[in-house]
Amino acid sequence: MNNEYQNRYARLQASIARRGFDAALITSTDSIYYLTGFRYLPFERAFFIVVRPEGEMVIVTPRIEAENMATITLPHRIVEYTDYPAPSGETYMDALGSVISPSEKIAVEPSMPAELMVATGEYNPEVVPLIETLRLVKSKDEIRRVQTAAKYSDLGLRMIMEAAKLGTTIKGGYDRIPELRSEIMKGEGAFDQYTSSIWLGVWAAPFSAQPHRFPEPTDIFREGPNVGLSFLRVNGYSAETERTFFLHEPSAEEAEVFATMLAACDIAYGMLKPGVSAHEVDHQVMSFLRSEGFENNLLHRVGHGIGLGGHEGPWLAEGSDDVLEENMIISIEPGIYWRGQGGFRHSDTVLITSDGYRQLTDFPRDIKSMTLA
Repeated sequence: MNNEYQNRYARLQASIARRGFDAALITSTDSIYYLTGFRYLPFERAFFIVVRPEGEMVIVTPRIEAENMATITLPHRIVEYTDYPAPSGETYMDALGSVISPSEKIAVEPSMPAELMVATGEYNPEVVPLIETLRLVKSKDEIRRVQTAAKYSDLGLRMIMEAAKLGTTIKGGYDRIPELRSEIMKGEGAFDQYTSSIWLGVWAAPFSAQPHRFPEPTDIFREGPNVGLSFLRVNGYSAETERTFFLHEPSAEEAEVFATMLAACDIAYGMLKPGVSAHEVDHQVMSFLRSEGFENNLLHRVGHGIGLGGHEGPWLAEGSDDVLEENMIISIEPGIYWRGQGGFRHSDTVLITSDGYRQLTDFPRDIKSMTLA
């Protein structure tokens, strides 16, 4: 893994040099983890990694974290500050000021908290997605780790569907989270609480028409399209599997909308390969759905990137500037929604290959398999 971090650090330095910056300030927890493997929860204490086009990184850290730096294998120098808050001369800005100067051209991350952006204002920082751009294309190790997460994501969705019964609450799916966690620990030997999470959720009809409503454990399964989502992060890397399923024989209208949703997915899959515009994928899918009369039933884009985060670039959306590249990992999840009735959406975790794509999640998607009557 050390070679992986060395490669990421070298690529970041090259990007800083290419863009003409004197230094970049890395502050987000995912960026710190991506660059070094160090797990850090900042709370109120600021933490900076200062990276220059050449040389070792400088870590500006509260004293309480300094001993933990031993887990960072890349060459680095530590500059400590006392605490937060601290008296003048001992603050994080005093420590940061000892390693950068206002005359330098500084890059910061889009996710930098507003408090830090204001505090570093004297350096006139420029917001540039340096690490976010590096994360778009995955290494072999990252692909392997997402594939591992995808395996457990499929298992989680199977648990959700096994627990679903007409007239019962959706709580049965939530109740299986400890079982899934145990399966991950048994299979991987670890479930790192800092970089792992499990969300098994079901939008029972008609709430499946509200894909960003948080399902309540008291929601009850009734007739209509239900949407189950297994959304995991396993020891650092994420995956998702999502399916529309029925606990009764679907009506002719429900079967027709389900088929249209699958057709929309297939349009997206038919376009996936390196060099394709992410905007164009979404545009073609949305144009199809609008032509089928669903222009008032669309709530979101076709998909998004998956990696350290469950939602990251590239963005498969109309207006996106992203272009697909080999070894990007994305979701494909066009949806159709009727308020008061329900929604239809499948989602899979998908790897862009040299000549097309490969699904990393592997779960049935046909209406027969998704009818559990």
